[in-house]
Amino acid sequence: MRLARWVIRAVIPVGLIGTYILHRGSSPVYVGRSDTDLRRRLLEHSARARGEYFSYDVHYTSEQAFEVECSLFHALRPALTNVLHPDRPNHLTSPCPFCLDTLGDVLGNRLRTPNL
Repeated sequence: MRLARWVIRAVIPVGLIGTYILHRGSSPVYVGRSDTDLRRRLLEHSARARGEYFSYDVHYTSEQAFEVECSLFHALRPALTNVLHPDRPNHLTSPCPFCLDTLGDVLGNRLRTPNL
């Protein structure tokens, strides 16, 4: 969808938790999330002309939004202008499920066999 204020207001209700991708042409340039108001966040990006188009997903919790934002960040990273890894919501203590150290811990635990 076009990253225009009227489109955002027409499509996205106030107060949703969600993730989004900003695009220039067909290329993704930025990924983000809002834990409180997706509409407000996209309106801010529209005012700064950070992209031409956007796509988005709505989530039930900020934890879900964080995990999706992390997956988008890792999958699209070479093309993005995002410099910093997505920040966790304040109340969340678990790490990014897609960072190499986290994946190494998970895979290491799965591959270990108990001493019998």
